[in-house]
Amino acid sequence: MPDLSVLVVEDNALARAALLRLLTAHSDIGAVIEAASLAEARQQIASKGLDLVFLDVCLPDGKGTQFGSELAERAKAPALVYLTADPGAAVEAFRQGAFDYLLKPITAPDLARALGRVRQSRHGGPPAPIEIRDGASTRFIATELIAAVESAGHYQCIHAGGEVHLVRQPIASLLARLGPGFVRVHRSVVVRASLVTAMETKRNGDGELELAGGKRVRFSRSYRGDLDAALGAR
Repeated sequence: MPDLSVLVVEDNALARAALLRLLTAHSDIGAVIEAASLAEARQQIASKGLDLVFLDVCLPDGKGTQFGSELAERAKAPALVYLTADPGAAVEAFRQGAFDYLLKPITAPDLARALGRVRQSRHGGPPAPIEIRDGASTRFIATELIAAVESAGHYQCIHAGGEVHLVRQPIASLLARLGPGFVRVHRSVVVRASLVTAMETKRNGDGELELAGGKRVRFSRSYRGDLDAALGAR
C-alpha cells in the first residue's frame, strides 16, 4: 500500500508529539511534516504534495477552518481531519467535507477510525454514502446512484436517482468522497464518467456533456485532460 504523506498542523507541542507517536503505529504512514501555525502550514502545502492533513481548529494566527476551506478548493485536495477540544466543531468539519474530526486528547482507536476512512477513499473500497441533512431529518445517498454534482453558491446539488439533494461543502471535498469513476469537468461540475453519452465542444475548447437520461452539464477546457482520461478509462 502506498505511503501516505502527512501534514500535522498543531500549535501545542505536546499534543503534536502525542499524535506523531500514534501515527508511527500505522505502517502506511510515510513522511510526516509538522507545522505550528497557519503560516507554516501554507508554506508546507505550497511546496509539497500531501495526501492527508491533520488540522487544529484553533491556531495562533487564525482559524483552522479557514485553511481547511482553502485546501478543499485545491484541484488535488488532501484528505482533511480536524483536531479539536470542542465537540461542537464537528458540524463545521463535516460541512467542509472533512473525513473525520478527532477530539483531544486523541486516542489510538479514534486515529485508526479516521485513517480507515481516508484509506477507504484512496484505495477503492466502497465509498461511504453521502449524508444529506434537512433540519432534523438525515438521508444517506449511495454514491452509485449519483450521476452529477453541480455547485450552487455555498451548496452542491447532487443529482441522484432522478432527485436533487443539497449539501453544504466544497465540491473538491465532495469529489474526494465519491470514489473512483467520478471526474471534475468544470470548476463547479463533477460527473460520473460512465454516464457520459455525448460531448459538444465549442471553438474555445469549452463545451457540454450529455449524460444518460438526457441531463446536460458544462465542461471547461481547463479540465479537458482529466475528462479525456476518465472517458478513456471507461
